[in-house]
Amino acid sequence: ATPGTEILVHAGTHPGGHYVENVHGTATAPIWIRGEAGAVIDAAGAGEVLHVTEASYLVIEGLELRGASANGLNVDDGGTPETPTHHVVMRDLWVHDVGTGGNNDCIKLSGIDDSMVLASRIGDCRAGDAIDHVGCHRMLIHGNTFEATPGGGVQMKGGSSDNVIHGNRFVEVAGRAINAGGSTGLEFFRPLDAPFEAARIHVVVNVFERGGADSGAAIAFVGCDACTFVHNTVIEPRTWVARILQESTDARFVPSRNGVFANNLIVFRDADLRTFFNVGGGTAPETFRVSNNLWYALDDPGFTGPVVSDGLPAETGSIFGMDPMVGAPEHRPCVGGPAHRAAGDFDPVYDQLDGACWPSAPRTIGALEADSCTL
Repeated sequence: ATPGTEILVHAGTHPGGHYVENVHGTATAPIWIRGEAGAVIDAAGAGEVLHVTEASYLVIEGLELRGASANGLNVDDGGTPETPTHHVVMRDLWVHDVGTGGNNDCIKLSGIDDSMVLASRIGDCRAGDAIDHVGCHRMLIHGNTFEATPGGGVQMKGGSSDNVIHGNRFVEVAGRAINAGGSTGLEFFRPLDAPFEAARIHVVVNVFERGGADSGAAIAFVGCDACTFVHNTVIEPRTWVARILQESTDARFVPSRNGVFANNLIVFRDADLRTFFNVGGGTAPETFRVSNNLWYALDDPGFTGPVVSDGLPAETGSIFGMDPMVGAPEHRPCVGGPAHRAAGDFDPVYDQLDGACWPSAPRTIGALEADSCTL
C-alpha cells in the first residue's frame, strides 16, 4: 500500500490474525483501512485480530474487531522507541470480546505519538484494559463509549505524556476507568529515562456511570505528574471516586503530584463507597488541588462534604448536599440548579460532551452546560 491507498474490507465476517508492518502514508495522502457497513474481523479465539507495527499516517475505521484470545487491535513501534509509530487515526471501531486472562487489551498502543481513537465502541475486554497506552505522547481519546468491561478503561503509563481524554462515556467499567500512570517494567519506557509513569494527562469532560465495582475509581493518579480530572460527571461510583497512588518506586520517579480534581459533578450513594479519595504511600497529596466540585449523596441528602485526609488539602469552593437536578440519559443539569454556572476557572477547557462550545464563564459544573428541563 502506497500513500493515498484505500484498503476496503467488504461486509461479512473475515478471519483475524493479521500482522501489518512498515505502512507509511503522508500527511496529505494517508493510507486507509476501511470497513464497509457490516465488516467484521473475528479472530475466533486465536491470537490478535489486527497488529500494526512501524506505521505512520494510517487510518483504521469502520470495523468490528472481536474474538481475540490476546489483544484486539495492537499498534506499536516495533520495539524501536527512537522511531515511534505516529499519526494513526482509529475511528468508528467496535472492539469487543477480547482476552482470556493476563495482559490482554481491546486496544494496545505502545510507542505511538500524535494519534487518535475516535467515535468508537469498546467493551467486554475480559482481562486487561479497553485501551492500554505504554510510552504514548500527544494522544487524543475522544467521543468513545466504554461499556461493561470487567477490567480497566483507559490506561496511560510507561512515560506517556501530554494526552487528552475528552468527551467519552464510561459505563460500568469495574476497575479504574482512567489509570493516569501505572506500573511499567523499566525496559518498556518511552523515553527510557522518563522520570514519571505519566505526565500532563488531561481527563476533561467525560461521563462515568456506575463504575469501580472491583476496587476501582473514576480516576487513579498513579505516579502521575501534573495530571488533571476536570469538568467530568460521575454517576453512582463504587468503591472510590479517586485514587492517588505510587506503584513504580525506582529512585528516579517523581511521586504522584500536582494533580487537579475540579469542576466535577458527583452523584453517589454513600453506602457504595469505602472513602472518596484513596491516598497511598510515597505520593505527594499535599500538592493536589481539589476545588469547585458538586457532591450529592442520593442516600444522604444532608451530606456535608467528603472527608479529606491523608495529606490532601481542604477542598475549596465546592457544593455539598444540594440536588444537582440531572436527568437521564445525558445527566445534564437544569438551569437554576446548584451546578449551573458554579464552576471555577480552569484551563485548558475543551468543548462540552455534546461538542457544543461552553458559554462565557462561569461555566456549569460537570460535563454539560445546564439546560431548561423537567425532571
